[in-house]
Amino acid sequence: MPPPRSVSSLSRSSSSQRLSDSTYRKRVLSRAGIKVDANLPMEVQNQINIILQTPPVDTSTLESLALKLQSDSNELIATQAGEEEWTSLLQDIVKALKSTTIHCARSRDWRAEIKPTVHQSSIPRSSVPQKRAYDQGEATESETSQSNIISGDIEDPSTHGTDLDRPAKSLSITSGKSLINPISLENPRPNISVGLSDIALAENLQSRQVNDAKYLLIDLQDNRQLISDPGVTPLSLHFPFLVFEVKSASTGGNLYQAQNQSAVGGASAIEILRALYKLCEGHIPNTSARNAPSTACQFLTFSVTTEGPVCELWVHFWNELDESYCMGNIDIWRFTHKSKASNFISNLSSILNWGSTTFRDRVVQQLILFCSQIIPSAS
Repeated sequence: MPPPRSVSSLSRSSSSQRLSDSTYRKRVLSRAGIKVDANLPMEVQNQINIILQTPPVDTSTLESLALKLQSDSNELIATQAGEEEWTSLLQDIVKALKSTTIHCARSRDWRAEIKPTVHQSSIPRSSVPQKRAYDQGEATESETSQSNIISGDIEDPSTHGTDLDRPAKSLSITSGKSLINPISLENPRPNISVGLSDIALAENLQSRQVNDAKYLLIDLQDNRQLISDPGVTPLSLHFPFLVFEVKSASTGGNLYQAQNQSAVGGASAIEILRALYKLCEGHIPNTSARNAPSTACQFLTFSVTTEGPVCELWVHFWNELDESYCMGNIDIWRFTHKSKASNFISNLSSILNWGSTTFRDRVVQQLILFCSQIIPSAS
């Protein structure tokens, strides 16, 4: 069972004052450089093709899981199941497919500091005429004492949006004049987080003769040099590469909400990878060398968004040209069709296999590089 939700973790679905989902995407995600439904560059598409064309190890297991996904989906539809039931089904599928080098965690809060920075307005509130601010939907001073949001696009409490009550990291003006309320991304809390097992990763590093391999990532995190475990409380996984955002229409959820949440989770996972490369090399790596993967492909993560039996697969990548976090669609399925359920299971298996091999090897390589720079005996 997942741990009980704290008041803060419930904030993404229970606050009485919210931006609409579309306004959140347009006015908040865009300020963080997050793009949903971005076009896939050829190099990213080629990398996806390589990952997804990896043949499954055990076709009989995939077939039985596809049948389970189809039959259980039909049952959940008949009972008008909610988010928790759909999450349990998908978590069972992931656990059946993953190797021991991978760990998954359910419904756990991620740390706020790994989120992308949100651009803030540099215009002091006192410079905006009161009438114009009111006409544009800006809350008055008395209104903001009750609600820290940036516009009047408020909807019913049951709808999904975000709290904007926490100062953002990039706030740069420190004068005495009050600013337009700071804008904040919602803290990630994926229904399922998938990353590299802390035990397996430590064993892999130890086999490469890395000094104090068991404590390396713990020390880096405690010293705030590298946050690789995204959890507010430890998730026992590092470098998440796949997140699930699960919704159910019967309980008021939809794909648009799941996409917004997935966009932040995927971007945060990319931030962890970028921090790893910066730690190891002091800068984003040079990808001009022959056979070196591009920056976009080095910082590649995935997400699954669902609304009941409808499922989307997304890839998240870093666009170095305009410094944006891009989220592009790969495919969409409905689990009630056997062929669709089977195709999804096959794709999911390929991504998990990539995560436990190619992705893990790249992470380990960077950590070894870091250790070789600070610990002479590391190799």
